[in-house]
Amino acid sequence: MRKRIHIALLVLLLLGFACDRDGNTARAAPPPTPKPSPAVERTLSEEETARLLPGFPVHQIPARLRQALVSMAEDELVHDGSPFTLAGCLRDDRPCKEEAIRGLSLLLRLLQAGARESEALATYNRYYNSFASRSEIDLSGAACTGPENAAVTLVEFSDFECPYCDAARPLLKAAIAGRNDVRLCFMHFPLPGHPHAMSAAQAAIFAHRHGKFWEMHDLLFDNQRRLSDSLIRSLVEQVGLETKALVEAVKTGELAQLVDRHRNEGLRLGVQGTPTIFINGRKLELPLTAEFLQLTLDDEIRWRANGSSFRRAEP
Repeated sequence: MRKRIHIALLVLLLLGFACDRDGNTARAAPPPTPKPSPAVERTLSEEETARLLPGFPVHQIPARLRQALVSMAEDELVHDGSPFTLAGCLRDDRPCKEEAIRGLSLLLRLLQAGARESEALATYNRYYNSFASRSEIDLSGAACTGPENAAVTLVEFSDFECPYCDAARPLLKAAIAGRNDVRLCFMHFPLPGHPHAMSAAQAAIFAHRHGKFWEMHDLLFDNQRRLSDSLIRSLVEQVGLETKALVEAVKTGELAQLVDRHRNEGLRLGVQGTPTIFINGRKLELPLTAEFLQLTLDDEIRWRANGSSFRRAEP
């Protein structure tokens, strides 16, 4: 049963769902209402598509999406700032060709995931524009895993009672597994509509102080559908900590203060719901799936290696 629940939640994550500030389900970024598209009289052949998009692996494009992808390539500028369309970069074999192929691959993945053309283009532009829009994030008191000097820091604003945060958990874990260039930091963002989220966050901070954060983190998510104050105390005992010490720490208000500090940092950054992910200070503007996480990590490393730019110099 739990496996089926996770599959359903991953599908919703792909569509951009999250828990909003009241704990309800909401679209993270509602797409604009698309204009009716003109009827396509015929399907482009693979040979025609290869001629229009030279160098792109057209065998990967389903026949039903060829016309749409070619149309977008003819109209959309490449994301590296060059004054050329995606198709123009490919046909003229310009230095922007590599970025054009990556941009078209992103558009294709979005279309294959069920996005309309207008949604795919809006996501494409939000995503690449995000590379120039970054914020410093105060990670004081955050639990992090991975090398402190990693090239990429993933920051998750999360709520222990949000089912989409639970579904994101294995994706984020897999994204950093076996890598020394990526670390993950957890920021608390308990939502008012979740009655035990604040208590869970305080228990997690208490566990963090004793080197037990990630163990407590997993237990809280594993039991999120039946959280209560008594169960949270029992989970604290399960990781080898004393509930009496937890109760005393809660009474001082210091744990709640740290939770509020995390939540206020999220509000400052414009966090509207959970999970919200930042990559080196830029908000993730793609569906939260393993494939898109890998893509954005690769893009971040490429962008940094090229001097905070995607653009290649003309010969």
